[in-house]
Amino acid sequence: MATQAEILEATSQYLIPNYGPRLLAVVRGQGARIWNADGKEFIDLFAGFGGAGVVGHCHPSIVEAIRRQAGLLHCHGNFFTNEPQVDLARRIVEHSFDGKVFYCHSGAEANEAGLKLVRLAAGEGRYKIISFDSCFHGRTMGALSLTPEKFQAGFEPMLPGGVKVPLNDIDAVAAAIDDETAGVFIEPIQAEGGVNMPTAEFMQALRALCDEKGLLLVCDEVWTAPARTGKWFAYQHYGIEPDVMTLAKAIGGGLPVGVCLAAAKWADVLGPGKHGCTMGGMPMCAAAGAACMKLIEDEGLVARAAELGGRAVETIRQADIPCVKEVRGAGLLLGIQIDRPAAEVFKAALEAGIFICYAGADVIRLAPPLVIDDALLDEGLTKVIALLKA
Repeated sequence: MATQAEILEATSQYLIPNYGPRLLAVVRGQGARIWNADGKEFIDLFAGFGGAGVVGHCHPSIVEAIRRQAGLLHCHGNFFTNEPQVDLARRIVEHSFDGKVFYCHSGAEANEAGLKLVRLAAGEGRYKIISFDSCFHGRTMGALSLTPEKFQAGFEPMLPGGVKVPLNDIDAVAAAIDDETAGVFIEPIQAEGGVNMPTAEFMQALRALCDEKGLLLVCDEVWTAPARTGKWFAYQHYGIEPDVMTLAKAIGGGLPVGVCLAAAKWADVLGPGKHGCTMGGMPMCAAAGAACMKLIEDEGLVARAAELGGRAVETIRQADIPCVKEVRGAGLLLGIQIDRPAAEVFKAALEAGIFICYAGADVIRLAPPLVIDDALLDEGLTKVIALLKA
């Protein structure tokens, strides 16, 4: 096996450097632990940007589902269907709201599908989409048009009709609506923007305003679901239902799955020829996603996320860390706002054998797998607290 130095050198030679210099070459994972090519072990408190998601690395149920399906059929054209994609769609609908699923590979693609659906549903002449300051909906051109300007630099002009307003300001939303407005995109928790929380009052007022004005409400749950926030889907914290929900990252159990779920009223808007994705919903990826959802059900991971998240918040707050200004989030999606650059803490944590990340300049982000055991979570938090106190 190649050493870490050899893999990193080859990476710099053959891969486009859009992520900057790669920091590690990782070769193995198990649960909430991961190892680099030189055998160093890390505690994973970030679950691969959510891709390893709720079930961690190489969970036996996920591995077996992938292995079994790969031996049967792993790919077919989308003139056909398969049992795993129906199973996954059924589980998503049963835990959320009545509707139908479109499959793709990623969160950005799921939001592109949602964007097209909203424009079609709204009708001719209605094309504007409202989104929120500090949001993040993806890097494809349509999704990027909904995302803050700092990500758009160099790619202008954007798709016309993107309108940004402040989070938790229902008057600003109302003022932004005109006869050309089609819908609203919102993250139930802004994971990339700093783990920012809408209030329940705002979300309920937003739902009511969309109903009044005939707008579709899209909840981008690419980061927040399934189960991560202590609910199956984070919109459920607010007592509302969206018209459209987008999913990715954790929903595939570690394999690339994107989902656009449209409520029954809108589910047939993307009719034949209106949208597509060649490899969306392929049997092997769908089987991993269905196994992930079943694992959440069987192991009670929704409740576990709520329990562990509450413990983690209490542990951090009781540690009385001078640099910590606020701890926010829900379940096991937590943001720790600090008074110094978060990137420095991220790098120090990596040296200490901990995977964390940051959201913006001053927020440390924690999102461990929901299967992490109590002792390992405590060990990881103890190390993070020590770094923050250093």
